[in-house]
Amino acid sequence: MAQSYLSADERREQILDCAQNLFFTKGFEATTVQDLMLAAGVSKGGFYHHFAAKEDVLEAVSQRLAGVSTQLIKEVMDVPGLTAFERLNQSLRALRRFKAEHAEGILAAFAALLRPENMTLYHRINRVNIEAVLPLFAEIIAAGRDDGSFDVPDAHLAAQAILALGSMTHDAVARAITSKGTGDARAANAALSAALDWQGVVIDRVLGLPDGSIQFVEPGFVDALLPAED
Repeated sequence: MAQSYLSADERREQILDCAQNLFFTKGFEATTVQDLMLAAGVSKGGFYHHFAAKEDVLEAVSQRLAGVSTQLIKEVMDVPGLTAFERLNQSLRALRRFKAEHAEGILAAFAALLRPENMTLYHRINRVNIEAVLPLFAEIIAAGRDDGSFDVPDAHLAAQAILALGSMTHDAVARAITSKGTGDARAANAALSAALDWQGVVIDRVLGLPDGSIQFVEPGFVDALLPAED
């Protein structure tokens, strides 16, 4: 069979693909190592060659998802001639663009993560993503503090505060997703848009900028991501 000729790296990625699907659809706690082995078509020895336990698979899945965010930000940081302010704005824009381009899959994944059986998975993915993005944001903010773009006493703490703001929109995101296609969709979208706009204002204030400086979301972003009417 074709699977027999996969390299070790390809086999590991195959296990992670299957694990990500199972964790999202079945829940991390309910997924067993046997489930992972069957889905990936690997033996017990083949599985344990790559991972010591199911928790290690969760760690790898989380790291892989976080890698998407860090790659997008690093691509912006590698663009020559940008100010720190431009780097932060363009990094946020790149993350928004990715979400818009992969809206269907991202929304399906987030809807799955909202289920009670997936709270362990949600918190793990969120924590790993923050840990991965934090040093990049801190580097950008430190550069902005040095060139006078940002007025912050501590770049690392400012980056932590900005990334922690994601939790303030969790409930609004959940309501907008679960309301999609219902009579509550427009109101839920409006509430999420307001929450995201306010998040942008808070980021401005953390960085010592006038309100409206950082473009956290464009007008119409939520309705484009979550059409009130299909």
